[in-house]
Amino acid sequence: MTLRRSALGTVTSRIAHGLRLLSNGRGPAGKGGFTLIEILVVVVIVGVISAGILLSVTLTGRDRELEKESERLVTLVNYAREQAELQTRDYGLLFYDDGYQFVAYDVRREVWRDVYEDDALRLRKLPDGLGLKLVVEARPVVLVPTAESKPTAKSTPKPDVKSLKDVTSLKDLSATTSKDTSLSLKDVKPTTPQVIIFSNGDLTSFEIRVEREDGVRSVTLTQDEKGQFIAKPMVERTT
Repeated sequence: MTLRRSALGTVTSRIAHGLRLLSNGRGPAGKGGFTLIEILVVVVIVGVISAGILLSVTLTGRDRELEKESERLVTLVNYAREQAELQTRDYGLLFYDDGYQFVAYDVRREVWRDVYEDDALRLRKLPDGLGLKLVVEARPVVLVPTAESKPTAKSTPKPDVKSLKDVTSLKDLSATTSKDTSLSLKDVKPTTPQVIIFSNGDLTSFEIRVEREDGVRSVTLTQDEKGQFIAKPMVERTT
C-alpha cells in the first residue's frame, strides 16, 4: 500500500509540474491556459499510468494474505515446540489441503487427541484461494480437505515402537496395532499426524508450502540449518 501511494504520488507530482509548464507557456505573452482537449489528454495519461502502476504492484508486489497465513503457521509451530519442551509432551500436526490442526499424544490412553485446552492450537482453515502442499522426509504427502476429517469413537492406535522418539519415518507411524477405547469424541483424532513435535522440541523432517490455488505465489516453511522453523521468501511463478 505504501509503495502504491508513493508511486502514485510521484506520478501526480510530475503531471502537475507538466501542467504548470504547459499553462505558463500558453497564449500571448505567456498568459492563457490549455484547451479542454489538452486537459482530457492529460487525464487519460494519468489514468493509464496509474492503472499500470497498480497492476504492476498487484502482480509483482506483496501478497499480504499469503504472508499472514505463513507467518501464523510459523509462529504456531514454534509455540507448539515450546509447549512440548515445557510439558515434556509430544505434539503432532495434522495437515489438510485447506487447513491444519495440532494434536497432543495422551500417553495414558495411548491416543492422539485434540488440544482442546489450548485454543491457539485448534483446527484452522485457510482463507479461500489458499492451499497447502506437504513433503515429509522428501516424499510428497496427499492431503485431504478438512471436511473429510470426522471424529470417530475409535481411538488412533499408538505406533508399535518403543517410544515416539524412535519414530524416524512414516513407515514407523504406519506400524500400529488395533485397539478400541471408550473415549469421548473430543479426546479422539481419526488419524496419526503427519508431523510430530517431540517433547525435546525436535521436529519430523518436513516442508509445508502455503500457496495460491493457481500456484502463482507460494511461501515454503521448513527448518533451516540451525534447526529453526522459518518461512522462506515468497516465490512468484513466472510465465
